[in-house]
Amino acid sequence: MNFDQAIKYLKSFVSYEDIVEYKYNEDFFDLRRYERFLKAYGLRYRDLKCVHVAGSKGKGTTSSLVAGYLGAAGKKVGLFTSPYIVDATESFVVGSGGKMRQISKKDFVGRVEKVREFLDEWVDQDKGRYVTYFEILFALVMEYFLEVGVDFAVIEVGLGGRLDATNVVRPVVTCLTTVEKEHTEVLGETYREILGEKLGIVKAYNEQKQVPLVIAPQRARVLSELVGRKFEVPVCYVEGDVGDNYAVVREILMVMVDRDEIDEFDEELFGKVYEKLEVLGRFQVRDGVVFDIAHTVESAKVLNAKLKSEFSGREFVFLISMMKGKDVSGFLKKLFSGLEVGKVVFTSSHDIRGRMGAELAKIYGGGRGVEVVVEEDFGKAFVRAKKGLKKDQVLVVTGSHFLVGKILKTL
Repeated sequence: MNFDQAIKYLKSFVSYEDIVEYKYNEDFFDLRRYERFLKAYGLRYRDLKCVHVAGSKGKGTTSSLVAGYLGAAGKKVGLFTSPYIVDATESFVVGSGGKMRQISKKDFVGRVEKVREFLDEWVDQDKGRYVTYFEILFALVMEYFLEVGVDFAVIEVGLGGRLDATNVVRPVVTCLTTVEKEHTEVLGETYREILGEKLGIVKAYNEQKQVPLVIAPQRARVLSELVGRKFEVPVCYVEGDVGDNYAVVREILMVMVDRDEIDEFDEELFGKVYEKLEVLGRFQVRDGVVFDIAHTVESAKVLNAKLKSEFSGREFVFLISMMKGKDVSGFLKKLFSGLEVGKVVFTSSHDIRGRMGAELAKIYGGGRGVEVVVEEDFGKAFVRAKKGLKKDQVLVVTGSHFLVGKILKTL
C-alpha cells in the first residue's frame, strides 16, 4: 500500500460528504458506537490530556497557537486540525521546543495498514459495527499521539461538537471560538441550534473535574444566547474584538496555569510564537498568489482587512468557490467591501458539497466594472484567473479549503 492507496482506502468509508444521505443525529453519529470501536482497537484514548476547540471561525488558528506555545514552553504536544489542505499528514502534527512536524507518509501508511487488518476482522454485517472515515482518521491520530508520548494534545473539532468523533476526548480545558451560521443544513438554522451542537464539547465529569470553558468574543446575538444559558462548568468570557485569537489563546493558557496543568505563562514567549505563527492556507502567498481558506462572513471581513493592509492601492482578481450552507451573499459583500475588484472567477471545487460556479455568479450579480467569469473546472478556472493578470493586480484564491488545497497541490 502506498500513500495514495492508503488515502483511497480510508475514503472508502462513510465520510462527511455522505451526510446528505443520512440524518445527522445520534442514531448514525453514535459516540458510544465509536467508543466501542476504540476499545476493541485497544486504544487508551482517555489517557490523552487535551485542549478541545470548537467554533465556526478561528478554530485552526487557535489550536495551532496553543500547540505552538506549549511546544515552545518545553512540552511535547500533538496538534490535530481538520480538514487538511494538501494531504492527510497535516492532521498528525507533533513537536516540542518550537518545532512542529507532520507524520511521515511512510509512518502514515503503516498505521493505515495496521487498522485495515483490524477492520477486516471487526467490520461485519451487523449494522451496529461500522466506522466512518473521520472516525478512523482520528483514531489513528490519537494512537500516534499516545505512542510518541505527548504531554498535551490540542484537538480541533471536525463538525459541530456534540456528535463529532473528537468529542470522546477528556479535555483539561475547552474553547468556543467565534460562532457564525455555517453548515446550517446539518447543524440547524438558528444560533440556538448551532450553539447546542458546538457546546456539546462542554464537559462536567463530576463536581471535582469540571472542565473550564473559554468563550471567544462573539457577535451580540450569539453572546446574548450564550449568557442566557446555564453552564455547569466554570466559564471564562474573553473580552475584545471578534476574531481576537491572541486574547482567546492567552486565556486558555492562563486557565491551564490556574489548573496546574502548566507551571507558568510567559507573555514574551507567547508574543514570539504569535508573531511567527503560520497556518497553511491562511493568508499564504505562493508565487505571488494569495491563498486563504476564508469561508464565513466574519473570515471574509478579516481577509478584506488584510488585503487592504498588505496590498494598499492594488486591484484584485478573485478565484472563488464555496460550499452549500454558506452565506454566499454576505461573504462576497464583506470580502469586496472597499476593494478595487477587476475580475471575479467563480468555480466549483467539490462534486457533492460544492455550489456550482454559475450559481455563485448568479448570487453575486456583478459589480460596476467587474468582469465576471464562470469556469466549473477549478484547474481551468485558475488558469483563466491568472491570464492577463496585470502587474498592479493581485490574485486571491478563497472561499473554500477544497479550492485552496486543490490549487496548492498543483504548484
